Amino acid sequence: MSITRQFSKGVAWMAAGNWLEQAINFIVFVVLARLLGAEAFGLLAMATAFVILSEFLVRETLSEFLIATPDPEDAHFNAVFWSLAGLGGVLAALLLIFAGPIAAFYGAGQVRGLIAALSPTVVMIALTAVPVALLRRELQFKTLSLRAISGVFVGGVVGIGMAAAGFGVWSLAGQRLAQVATNILMAWGAVRWRPGLSTSQRHLREVIGFGGQVLGLRAAELALAQSPSVIIGATLGPAALGLFSIAWRLVEIASFLIVTPLRMAAQPAFAAMTRQGARAADLLIDISRLSGLAAFPAFAGLAVLAEPVLHLFFGAKWMPAAPALSVLALVGLYFCIEKVQQSFCLAAGRAGAITALAWAEVILGAALIWVATRWGLVAVAAAFVVPRYLLWIFRFRVVASIGGLRVRDLVSCHLRPAFAALVMAAGVLAVARATEGFAPAIPLAAGFVTGVLLFAGLTFLLMPDRVALLKTYVGNPRENSAKQG
Repeated sequence: MSITRQFSKGVAWMAAGNWLEQAINFIVFVVLARLLGAEAFGLLAMATAFVILSEFLVRETLSEFLIATPDPEDAHFNAVFWSLAGLGGVLAALLLIFAGPIAAFYGAGQVRGLIAALSPTVVMIALTAVPVALLRRELQFKTLSLRAISGVFVGGVVGIGMAAAGFGVWSLAGQRLAQVATNILMAWGAVRWRPGLSTSQRHLREVIGFGGQVLGLRAAELALAQSPSVIIGATLGPAALGLFSIAWRLVEIASFLIVTPLRMAAQPAFAAMTRQGARAADLLIDISRLSGLAAFPAFAGLAVLAEPVLHLFFGAKWMPAAPALSVLALVGLYFCIEKVQQSFCLAAGRAGAITALAWAEVILGAALIWVATRWGLVAVAAAFVVPRYLLWIFRFRVVASIGGLRVRDLVSCHLRPAFAALVMAAGVLAVARATEGFAPAIPLAAGFVTGVLLFAGLTFLLMPDRVALLKTYVGNPRENSAKQG
């Protein structure tokens, strides 16, 4: 089976799995939001700002070496496993040590217990990173999808059960622990590899040389994502943070549904093509052209329909989050393009430049967000968006350099979807205003149908090449499909 065919099947499996996973996750999220309210989510966001950062430092960091390197030896696998096990243990210990000061910083005593309860997830994820990397390298996306679905289902059952029993914010901690434990069992059950003690300083140096760059990248990404939670929690309080968290969660879910199947399937496909001497940049251009067909209309629609979305699914008490959600939708669009570009860089073993850019975004973003808190959540959301778009051109330059492309090749493929999305958004906004005052399901349904019809029509009219390219991948993918359309 060709790599392109494997990529297409991988995207299909990951998309099906992710949509089902997020459907379950969204239902659980809505039920818990109604049972617990904004303050519980605000307290959890305060605690997870540091726990999630630690988790990401061990999830897809050192283990990325196993995907990028052409022929990893068994000693490389051992080096990655034990390095991550040690790092996970250190990070979990640091969380326990600093749980008290973090809670004092927020002025919320419950945060200390939440951090302590969630800290084991860091070690649990660290011990699962190598099996997951093996599954990704071997393009075993069916297994990865089933694993994710099982985890979110078990976690949801535990979380809702605990919330209904009156455990309050602790039900959110129980949900997370149950989800991660399920993921661990399924990952180890799907691979034959088991850790050993044989490794060497050379293998450790090779792993840490590339993995260290990725570690820095993940740290920057999480610092950038969590800095609003830290700053809002410290300045505006848990209620405001709860509103921001709901808005950001919706953007995360939407971007996860669109980009994760592409990102997870693309990175090992890029690496496999490079190992075989094929031109991975052609696949990158194809993915960029196709991803815009989903990303631009999805986030334009979310920005315009923020109010009916929040009203319908979460109730009127969450409506103050709507303006922030409209602004944050721009970050979701950015993710859907940037994450695929990042996967291309990682597959090529080139993480240094994008890591430096990520830290530049962290520094600029934290400064802007801190200043913006005096003007409220919408200003904070805008400050969250600005650094990414200001520095985006530099990311395009890095990717173009690695792939032997021109910057305009990467930028121009997004111009027609962007124009079509703007026209679509104007039409959806007109329909939403015309149906304002009805039950929230009416403007949401009318806007959705209008958006789908408008964007589909504009796609066939302005982008017939994208339609042909999509048929190529779905129907009969070939290695040279990047040259078509």
